[in-house]
Amino acid sequence: MKLSLALVALSLAFAVSVPDAYASGGGHGGDKKKGEKAKAPKKQRSSTSLASWVMVDPFTITIIQDGRLRGRLTVSFGMDVPDDKLREYTELMMPRLRDSWLSALNLYAATTLRPRRAADLNTVTGMLQQTADTVLAKPGSKVLLGAVAVQMTP
Repeated sequence: MKLSLALVALSLAFAVSVPDAYASGGGHGGDKKKGEKAKAPKKQRSSTSLASWVMVDPFTITIIQDGRLRGRLTVSFGMDVPDDKLREYTELMMPRLRDSWLSALNLYAATTLRPRRAADLNTVTGMLQQTADTVLAKPGSKVLLGAVAVQMTP
């Protein structure tokens, strides 16, 4: 029973949303005519008018402590990347960034969050920023935190 609960928790912890272009089967030939280039999927409309804004889909992390499901952590944020080349590189590296952010948030949720205590926003922001700087291999992006919600079960 504990093994099946752990497997369910593990699968929930690593669940990531699939972009609409892949979920609907878009981007995989079929209707293309010979010689046509594949078109990139349309970018999501930014929630801001800032041209340097890079959208990041929210994360929902399952909090697992002492081998039990303890709750959930939801983090919403975006990035301001003023440099055009770095912004293009950031968008290209988004799968790797998401994977690194997911790993860091899972570790934070498992080791730091406690019942009846709020998440430390400075720690979460610093962790997300450090992860971005490490993956992108240079500074120049700014992680801007939107919301952090912790829901712990008794």
